Formats: sequence, structure tokens, C-alpha cells
Amino acid sequence: MTNELAPGDVRVGHISDGIEEGPVQSGTLTFDEEGGAQLLVAYLRDELGDEASQFARTSTWFRFTDDSKPPATLLFFDSRGIVTLVDNRLGGASLGSYPLGRIRPQVLIFQRPRTFKEEYRVRDFKSTIDGLEAFAGFRPISFETVHSEGGYRTTIAIEPSERVEWEACGFQYVIRANVAWTGQEGRSFELVDSQPYVQTTNEAGATPHDHLAAQWSVRALLTLISGIKLAWRSHQLRDDEFPMWMLSGDAHDPHFVDVQLAGTVEQHRWPKPETASLQSPSVRLADLGSGGMQKWVELYADEVFERAVQPAVEVINGATSFLEPQLMMLAISLDRFGHFRHGDGRRRAMWKNIEKCLIDAQLDWPEIGSRRGIAMAISNINNDLKHPDREQYPETTELAGAVYLSKIIVRAQLFDLLGLPDTLRQEFLRSNDARNAVDVFVRHGLRVDDEGTRVVTGPVGLDS
Repeated sequence: MTNELAPGDVRVGHISDGIEEGPVQSGTLTFDEEGGAQLLVAYLRDELGDEASQFARTSTWFRFTDDSKPPATLLFFDSRGIVTLVDNRLGGASLGSYPLGRIRPQVLIFQRPRTFKEEYRVRDFKSTIDGLEAFAGFRPISFETVHSEGGYRTTIAIEPSERVEWEACGFQYVIRANVAWTGQEGRSFELVDSQPYVQTTNEAGATPHDHLAAQWSVRALLTLISGIKLAWRSHQLRDDEFPMWMLSGDAHDPHFVDVQLAGTVEQHRWPKPETASLQSPSVRLADLGSGGMQKWVELYADEVFERAVQPAVEVINGATSFLEPQLMMLAISLDRFGHFRHGDGRRRAMWKNIEKCLIDAQLDWPEIGSRRGIAMAISNINNDLKHPDREQYPETTELAGAVYLSKIIVRAQLFDLLGLPDTLRQEFLRSNDARNAVDVFVRHGLRVDDEGTRVVTGPVGLDS
């Protein structure tokens, strides 16, 4: 069996805290659907005056009367391999004569390290993300079929050499094509995987969470471009601290080994988006190139910009199914985008910041209202939801229209900020997502005046 941890797995083995003195401690490694890995440690409480108890050290990991906590790093051993558990946190403990302690590792590395450390700073870290394949547009596989009287001959060429590289904020980035396959001469050929990946490299070393934070900007960009829920699908790291171990005990050059992070492991089992929903991203990697990707990562490194992006990304990524919090989060996002665009640090009314987003991104929907009216309508609805003493409360169609349109406004902020051709902005505004957002207003006869007040003009027929 392979060295992995998946839903339903129960691995019984031994654990080590890196201290040579003392007896071996057993433990059980399980998988929780939401939190990922959980290490169960059975122990007995020390007898009074018994300084050589088998569980003297283990029992201190689960005290509630002082600041004791589990070791930052533990190694788990069983017949399937060795797992390095890092950034361990107390997950609770049962009381009684035969207590059971729970440890929640935040990072699982499915390999044995050279040395025992409280923190591992690694060189390379790569991830696969929904939507990256369509965005990258790589073609690492090609085939040609030649027909003849005796049948046909198909030639398959595998060349995963396409890549886009850039540097930003202390990391080297690459989005790279990838192909994994298996076959047997004269019998079979099977393509195992062709998902591209994003990789970050830090020559001085960075923790897996630091690498993930560096890659978060790429996932945020993919989410805004696609407009649908996207998941982290896998993580791997490569560093000389985790070499390829041979049966003889010799260590060879490191290769990529699997990693689980508590913060993203739940997403690995999300349903994958339908292929059709990913086929037409509003921006592709070829449109941005190395320069555009570098600019995006540097923009995202600005705390003001990141705080503008994140609320909208979380709405798109399914933070809530209720329209009210969606609208409020999107309003926050647009407010902060406008504040970023003004660039002078001055405090302004929310509607003025939203209007700035509409003006700079060249967004205009006269069938709904003026830019000022649309900006004030979004701001007004946000205030109506926020303050229970206000008599006005948006109707469902009005709220839905504001949510859908706000998503389009947020997503449209990319084009001018990244210096993209205006043709891409125009294509995005002709997309189904943009047209459907406007149709909510048009089909229900909703307009807004310059003060953001709803004006009912009568619904438009289906054939209009």
C-alpha cells in the first residue's frame, strides 16, 4: 500500500518526538473529512512518584493546567512508510483512567526527513488548482493517425515543455505543463495525468504555508477570471531535507513528495467543476505572459489590494449561499477597490469608491442606470441590509440583480489594472455571465435613478 492518507484510512503505528531517551509510543493516524489528519495517542496518567512511567513524556502533551502542548514535529511510522507531522496543535483529550489525546497536524509530509526540526523551510512547492489547465492552454500531448489499407498507425508525442516563469515578492514562479503516463511495450498505454501546476521556489527556503500564501494570488486570479468555485487539488514539495531514500539507507537527490495542508485538504474532495464552465476564461495566460503575472502578484502583495480581492473571491468560491451576505461582501470588495484606485488614502463614501471602479474599468449600463446611480444603488442596498432601523429592505429580484452585477464589476477590474487589451474587456462584457447579470434588471423592469433608488418600468417580454 502507498504512503498516503485518504478518507477511511486508519493507520496504526509508532510515533517519535525526536528525543532518543524513553520508550516508543504508539499512535493511530486517521483522516477527518473537514480537518484532514488526526493523530490519536492513547496514554496513561503518571503514578505519583513514578519517574520512569512509560507515558511520562506523552502525558505532558495533553495537560490543560499549564502551557504544555504537543511537539511541533512528530514522525509517524508504520508498514506503509513514514509521515512527518508538522505544526502540531492540540485537538483535545478525553478524561478518565485511560485517556486518549488528539493532535491536529497542520502539515503532513509523506516522507522521512534527514533531520528532526521544529519547522521545515523547503525550496520548491507546487500545487494543482481547478481552472489552471484552461487558463494555461498548454498542449503537452499531440497525436497523428495515418490510415492505410492494412489499418491505421497512431503516433503520440508527449512534450510537457511549455512554461511561463516570473519572479515576484521573493519567490520564483512557474506555471508548467505536466504529463504522467504508464504503458507496456506492445500492450497498453494510459495517460494518468496532464494537469499543469503552479510552482514557487525560494532558494533560502520557506515553510509550506509561506509557499501557499505566495500561490494564493494565482488562485484568486483564476477565480476572478472563471467566475466559479475553484479548489486546490494537490500539493507537493521538493527539498534536500526530504531526499529519495533507498532500501540501503542511502539518500539520493530529492523528488517531489505529497503534502497535505489542514487549510486546503477539504477542498481536494470538492466536486470538480464541469468542463464546459472552464472552457472560456475571460483572460488566458498567453494574454498576460510573464510580465502580466508578475504585475498581478505584486499588486496582490499590496495589503489594500488583497483586501479588495479576497471578499469577492470568497463569494465566488461559495462562502455563503445567502444573497444578503454576498452583497455585503461584494460591496466591501468594491469599496476597497475604489479606495485602492483613488490611491490617496482619503476616506470617501462607499458609493464614490464604487463609482470609481465603474469609471476606471469603463463599465456602463445605461439600461440599468448611470454609473452614479448604480454605485449608489449597491451602496444603498448594503446600508439597508446593515442597519435594521432602515425601513427600506430590498426585494429578492433587486437583491439578486445587485449581487450578480457586483460580481461582474469586481471581475472587470482586472482588465485595465493589468494593462490588458480592451478587446478582452469587451468580450467579457458580451459573455453570458455579464449579459445574465444585466438581464435580471431588464427582464424585471428594474432601473435605478441617480440617487440609487429603484424605479420600476415594467417587465420586458421574453422575446424582447
